[in-house]
Amino acid sequence: MEKVFELESNAEILIDLRKDLRDLLRQAGWDGKSMDKIVLSVDEALTNVIRHAYAGVRGPIRLTFRDSEEKTEITIEDHGKKFDPTLVPEPKLPREEPGGLGVHLIRTIMDELIYDKNFLEGNRLRMIKRKPRK
Repeated sequence: MEKVFELESNAEILIDLRKDLRDLLRQAGWDGKSMDKIVLSVDEALTNVIRHAYAGVRGPIRLTFRDSEEKTEITIEDHGKKFDPTLVPEPKLPREEPGGLGVHLIRTIMDELIYDKNFLEGNRLRMIKRKPRK
C-alpha cells in the first residue's frame, strides 16, 4: 500500500493528517499504541520542518506512506533549509529547559531514521518501523 500527501508547511495540516495516518496504520495492521507512537514521530518530524526548515514561511511538503508485510516507511520531503536530524546528539536527560526532544523521540520510536544527503532540493527523511513478527 502506498499513499502520497502533498501538503503545505502549516501546523493546521497536522490535525487532518494525524487522522489520515491513523487510518492507514490501522489498515496496515498496527495496534493502537503503536499507531500513536508512529503518528507522534511523524508529527514531530513535520513540526521540525514547519518551524526550522521553513521557519514559519509556507512551502511544500510531500509525505509518502508505504506499507509492506515487513515494515511501514514514511518519507518526508521539503524544500526548506537543510537539516540532518541524524547528526543531532542525544540529549542529556532529564532536561530542565522545554523542547529539543523531537529528534530523540523519533529515534526512540522508529527503527530507522535515514536522511538523504544527496537530495538536492531540500530535505528527505525516511522513517522506518518494522512490524513485529507473528
